[in-house]
Amino acid sequence: MSAFNASPGASLDEWRSKASFDGGKMRAILQGGEDKLRLKDEYWQIMEKDPLFKKPNRHLSMEESRLLTHQRWKKVLEYGLPCDMYANYEGFSAFSDVLEEYDKGLQARIQLHSGVFVGALSSMGTERHKELIEKANRNQIIGCFCLTELSHGSNTQAIQTTATYEKGQLVFRSPHIGAMKVWSGNLAQSATHALVFAQLYVGGKCEGVHGFVVQVRDEKTHRVLPGLRIGDMGEKPGHFNCIENGWMLFEDYRCSTDALLNKGCDITADGRYVHAFKSDRDKRSVSLGALSMGRIGIVGMGVNACRAAATIGIRYSAVRKQFGPPDGDELPILTYPLQRRRLLPILAASICMGLFQDKMIDLFSQYMARLLSGEKSDELVELSKEVHGLSSCTKPRATWLGVAALAEARAACGGHGFLYISRLNELRDTYDPSQTFEGENNILAQQASNYLLSQKKQGIVSSPMGTTDFLQTRPISFKGWNADSLENVIAAYEWLLHYTLTKTEKALEDRKRRGDDAFTARNETQIDTAHPLALAYAELTMIKWAEEAVKEIEDVKCRSVLHQVVRLFAVSQLQPHLTLLYIGGYCTGPEFGTRVKEEQLALERSLSPECVALVDAIASPDFAVASALGTSDGRAYENMVADFFSREVDRAPFADDLLRVIEANKTKPKL
Repeated sequence: MSAFNASPGASLDEWRSKASFDGGKMRAILQGGEDKLRLKDEYWQIMEKDPLFKKPNRHLSMEESRLLTHQRWKKVLEYGLPCDMYANYEGFSAFSDVLEEYDKGLQARIQLHSGVFVGALSSMGTERHKELIEKANRNQIIGCFCLTELSHGSNTQAIQTTATYEKGQLVFRSPHIGAMKVWSGNLAQSATHALVFAQLYVGGKCEGVHGFVVQVRDEKTHRVLPGLRIGDMGEKPGHFNCIENGWMLFEDYRCSTDALLNKGCDITADGRYVHAFKSDRDKRSVSLGALSMGRIGIVGMGVNACRAAATIGIRYSAVRKQFGPPDGDELPILTYPLQRRRLLPILAASICMGLFQDKMIDLFSQYMARLLSGEKSDELVELSKEVHGLSSCTKPRATWLGVAALAEARAACGGHGFLYISRLNELRDTYDPSQTFEGENNILAQQASNYLLSQKKQGIVSSPMGTTDFLQTRPISFKGWNADSLENVIAAYEWLLHYTLTKTEKALEDRKRRGDDAFTARNETQIDTAHPLALAYAELTMIKWAEEAVKEIEDVKCRSVLHQVVRLFAVSQLQPHLTLLYIGGYCTGPEFGTRVKEEQLALERSLSPECVALVDAIASPDFAVASALGTSDGRAYENMVADFFSREVDRAPFADDLLRVIEANKTKPKL
């Protein structure tokens, strides 16, 4: 065996020695600060020491994966790891990051209950729901979230499930199979309670979509309650096979009116519907803001998909040697400009979107605190709209980038990237549904463009979080390349936003003049104007917030490198918009497009010696990455061979039958 000990690959430590910054300081910066990093490392160590959290190097069946997830969930509770965001927000935030990086299935199992179910219950409920919230926080009941229906997903206002006030009770009905609640995680086997969205009818009048908390299983026997039918949706690819997504039908299910989540509205004892909102629009806005929690969390999926792709792709490319100059040694493929082009923008995206996500979660937490306090100000209504608009475009942008990053990293790792032990294909399958979770990406993007159109129409040029402040600027065409490349990119984005917003407005007006209704007009203006408007809005906000975060960094060397990272993210995201910038007249000659491309190439070259150390700053521990190609020691070939040797075959189990087939064919006459 000694002949096989020497590694044919390059050394990751040689790459690390090229970095210009302190790796420990950079890791603290990119992991949310020293306090959060300390907590995350503590949680990582607890999990790494427990064999139950070791990842298998093979596909598991649906039953195996669900059992393993259930066992891990029990361990999380036994260890007392923080799952209550209101009792211990700092710990919950750090542990949520760990779970998101470790296993989407386990993270979803916990987050759907502790974050989504309890979060919505807390933000939309009142004092009469306090006991349920306390029981949920103690895991005495298990919750799920039931919004999506078989025939309605993104169009939440048109869901078909009804909750009708009858003789002092609420009666839930599914009027047809299209109203079946679907894709509800935890519902198929575990949930005792569900947060259900349905059309509320009081006195024969539909009051619109409201949230309700209903018990679905007996807490002692775990049997499904009368009036309900619940089942499993079946197998799925990737880690999400371990999530028991369920379906539910209501057949005259009756419960108390206490089920209504009554913050801002209620049903009186004499059967009247009352609410405290100024308009139906304001009522929907606050609900949409509260429901944005899921989408904001899914932005993190895009971040972690890019992190995984960058970690595995860059570490493997740093040690993998192929080709070289005549009579010279083979070179690590990461030294080639084309390989850097494929992977370094992914690294930049993971870092910049992570910085954006940190700020977004902080602002959203402040927003939720105001909702929970019962505030009903005009400013909070505007903030609700902005949260909905921004999450409706950043979730698509982040998840599209994440899934594409994993596909690119898989291909960039060549044939070895196709192996299960690389984890890249498994991760791509796991992150793939993030593109449709909490709303299909293209449909969500339309909601973001609708928000911007509404802001301009109402003359609101400054929003609570400042994401529409570009409306205050006067769009100016390109006059020449400034010394600061980021200023050039931001100026181009602001012009592009004005251009696509004006074009969308004009296209809508033209359609309406020709007799189109509002729905048809919006539908026909999506591809060329409204869609790029939403994406540009997401990208510019990510770029600005990432740059603002970098400016606050005290360490000069870390700040300098991260400034380059933000610029790489900015120019790489702007490139797909070049065609529209030229068509619209922002620039006419070759200078702008040429400078953007040259800037990206220069930044990739400059960041090449920094990239392995940057990966170390964002990477999960090796046991969580669980990739033969992406371990921190750079021993990709040894890891693969160890797995190969574990599968050494002396004689196939079907060898006797194989020999019989071969023997039979020897005497078989030729045609």
